Amino acid sequence: MAQLKRFGFGVQALIVLASNSEQCSSAEIANQIRCEPTALRKILSQLAEAGIVQVKQGRAGGYQLARNPEEITLFEVYTSLHEEEPIWDRMLDTTGNHLFGQKMHGAFQKIMTDISTQVGLVLGTYTIADMME
Repeated sequence: MAQLKRFGFGVQALIVLASNSEQCSSAEIANQIRCEPTALRKILSQLAEAGIVQVKQGRAGGYQLARNPEEITLFEVYTSLHEEEPIWDRMLDTTGNHLFGQKMHGAFQKIMTDISTQVGLVLGTYTIADMME
């Protein structure tokens, strides 16, 4: 569930950055989206590693988008902040190492693959620019 919160805060932070022509500090962004500043800095760091935001260090530093909002898909944001298995993968925890459990494991695995594919397709159709409208 934590990854979904990171995703939500990440998208909101990117919208704030896209709405500003100048750099923003993590404190400014955190205040606007009501996110704990330390958690937001981790999110922004992950987005920077993915090439979605640029970071300028120092007194006059801050964050800004590395690309146009029209070029940043929600799927890209999601995958850059994705650190743990999706919640639907927990279905596998209910299957055992017996014949029926192994059969269900295979069926659940197919369902989880389909869910992941659909999530990717849906999130890939939206950009940060779309979220600003």
